[in-house]
Amino acid sequence: EWEAAQSAWIWSDQSKSMQYRSNKNLPEKAEHAGLLSLALASLLVRGGEQVAPLGYGIRPSAGRNAIFFMTNAMDQERAAEERGQGRSVPPFEALPRHGQVILMSDFLEPLSDLHAAISGYVDRGVKGHLLQILDPAEQNLPFTGRTRFEGMESEGMALIGRVEGIREDYRDTLNNHREGLRAMAQSAGWTYALHTTDQPLQAALLGLYVTLAEPGAY
Repeated sequence: EWEAAQSAWIWSDQSKSMQYRSNKNLPEKAEHAGLLSLALASLLVRGGEQVAPLGYGIRPSAGRNAIFFMTNAMDQERAAEERGQGRSVPPFEALPRHGQVILMSDFLEPLSDLHAAISGYVDRGVKGHLLQILDPAEQNLPFTGRTRFEGMESEGMALIGRVEGIREDYRDTLNNHREGLRAMAQSAGWTYALHTTDQPLQAALLGLYVTLAEPGAY
């Protein structure tokens, strides 16, 4: 139990929807997820914890091996996505009680799918942390006029004649989804945070690390 309590499994969503950016001057969501995953893994290892990528059956380790496994896992996730075998919800792995998972994604899947994905961990007594990563355009829908939206994961296409006319409804829908995600995390005893790709990575990284370092986090 003590060893499990000192171990963290990290998942960085590399699916097609995470490869979105609304502006060429912004990074892809997947880029921020990957950098945050590696930076957090490095900080945890320096603090004496052991780390592993989630969903690969790899025993948590420290030192350079941990960072190598994390990098390799993200490469495999991206390669699987290119083959059409990617995943946009967290994978399940039978983790020991008192371990913890850190999940980084845009979490734009239906709440029922996300609940099913994390319930297995909650049932096993695994603690978790959700970091939702969004592009600022996904927050505000700043587009105007006739706009065509194409799903990045085979959701199809939608043509809207005057997109500003649906902006408030869109924001309400997104806020409801986000609050549902937050409530899901709270009911499980997990934490939730939001990061947008126009914000500094350091703030999100510090927030995660402080959360993990709080008494009772392990």
